[in-house]
Order: sequence, then C-alpha cells, then structure tokens
Amino acid sequence: MIGSTQQAGADGAGKDSVARQGLPGRPLACALLGLLAAVGAFILFRFEPGRAGIYPVCLLHRVTGLWCPGCGALRATHQLLHGHILAALHFNALYVILLPLLAWFGLRSLMGIATGRPVHFEIRPWWLWCGLAALVCFGVVRNLPFAAALAPR
Repeated sequence: MIGSTQQAGADGAGKDSVARQGLPGRPLACALLGLLAAVGAFILFRFEPGRAGIYPVCLLHRVTGLWCPGCGALRATHQLLHGHILAALHFNALYVILLPLLAWFGLRSLMGIATGRPVHFEIRPWWLWCGLAALVCFGVVRNLPFAAALAPR
C-alpha cells in the first residue's frame, strides 16, 4: 500500500528515494553559483564602488537625493572584503549587522539545493513585520539631520 508521503513510479521506486539522492545537475549548479559569487566578490574587492563606474547607482538617491535602506551596501561589502568592519558600518550599518543572518539563510538554502533535501524556514509573520518596520525606520532615520552618521557619505 502506498502512503501519502510516497508514490510508486513505473519501476516501483518511490519519489522519496529520488528526493534523498538529489538531482544530477544540482551540484554543478551550486558550483557555478559559487564560482559566480567568487568572481563577483573578486570584482568588488578589486574595484572600489565609489571610484569605479561599473556599478549601478541607486535610482531613489539619484532622483530624490534620499538614502534608501540599501544605499551603501556595495561600498560596505567592499570594505568588509578588505577587513575594514568599522568603515563598512559607516556605509550601511543595518546591512553589516544583518549580513551573518543573510549568509546563514543563503548557505542553508544552497545546501538544501545541493543535497536535494527540502529546506524549511519557519518564519513567523510578525518577524516579517518587524523586519519591514526596521527597514523603513532605518531608511527614514538615516535621512534625518541628527542621524547624518547613518548616511553613507
């Protein structure tokens, strides 16, 4: 008898065995993604975002002159790649503080893709609301005159 978690295929094998083995192209895709990330990190390490004209500019800042919550993230990453944590905090403090969490989510997802195992993140709605509120507050506060230290100048 076939349960709700396993379905028999034409050869009698269930889908569970395929999910545990992973797909043949997944390790290659993960390796290519890792290579792409390494090349991007090398370019960001080598060419400073404030001086090289190869990086995109923030459309919100260009049009309004306001700093969005993501402004300075490329410059912060450049500083982090050079080991300058305090300089990175100057460019985008929220990004630098959240980077370990973002890296954990990304690596956990990548491991799930590579192994073929489903990755479950239990994200409660109030976490998303708190994160959105923090993002909006950071974006507003960094544009106020008394918080000029949060602006990536």
